[in-house]
Amino acid sequence: QEAVDHAKDAEVPMLVAVNKIDKAGADPARVRTEMTQLGLQPVEWGGDTEFVDVSARTKEGLDDLLETILVMAEVEELRANPDAPASGTVVESKLDPGRGPVVTVLISRGTLHVGDAIVAGADWGRVRAMSEFLGHRVEEALPGEPVELLGFDGVPEAGEHVRVVENERRARQLANERATRLKAESIARRAGKRVSLEDIFKRGVQELNLVLKADVAGSLEAIQDEIAKLPQDEVSVNVIRSAVGAVTESDVMLAAASDAVILAFGVRPVGDARAAADREGVEIRHYSVIYRAIEELRDAMQGMLA
Repeated sequence: QEAVDHAKDAEVPMLVAVNKIDKAGADPARVRTEMTQLGLQPVEWGGDTEFVDVSARTKEGLDDLLETILVMAEVEELRANPDAPASGTVVESKLDPGRGPVVTVLISRGTLHVGDAIVAGADWGRVRAMSEFLGHRVEEALPGEPVELLGFDGVPEAGEHVRVVENERRARQLANERATRLKAESIARRAGKRVSLEDIFKRGVQELNLVLKADVAGSLEAIQDEIAKLPQDEVSVNVIRSAVGAVTESDVMLAAASDAVILAFGVRPVGDARAAADREGVEIRHYSVIYRAIEELRDAMQGMLA
């Protein structure tokens, strides 16, 4: 549902791959029925959303999936300029003991060549070697192609934007500028640390705001029941948002705006939520046992008392 909301918001065409059709009792028609409730009407039912039945295990339907992607790209006239300076996104990166930083990049525009000067966030370098997904060496990478490349001076984070610049000096300059900016942001984050359960009593706050996220609705209900039982005559606990699902960036921004602590039960941050929490100084506390959280909440409230 979250993926559908994002795609609708970005106004991009959607294609639904219905997986695991090899399993006994698989019912692709039921999936289609449920997806219509999200506003995705299958083409075969008179709608405009392509559905393809696939099995990752048996490889059934994968050729149809690829063919449908190509047809949709052609209809939408999705084209990349192969003659522009190359740019793309870091998909994965690691430090190999023998080869140094190894970075997997998905090219989205232009053509990347061996020898190009590149920059990604606070890291820069020159492409020394590239290999495609089967491990074969290549001299260039076109739009839409993932390549593993060597030549970075460090290990850029996944999701960083990669681009080719005119020379190594320019790449080093841009990387240094980004590193300086990241360092300044880090210092500002530490200086502007908002609130945590450990230090909340030091600030004399008589109100504790919480954002609750849990993996199932039952846990959420149980947590709220336990919080309601806490003595709140001197310190009040306000649950400003409670929802089922992972901790999102919007949860973090709400917590930042209201000086709240995020309590996460059986869920983790997704997308840019962790980075946003670090940037905004928001504390995310993880729990698997409800009573452990209630115990810590009670301790924090007693610490807040005069």
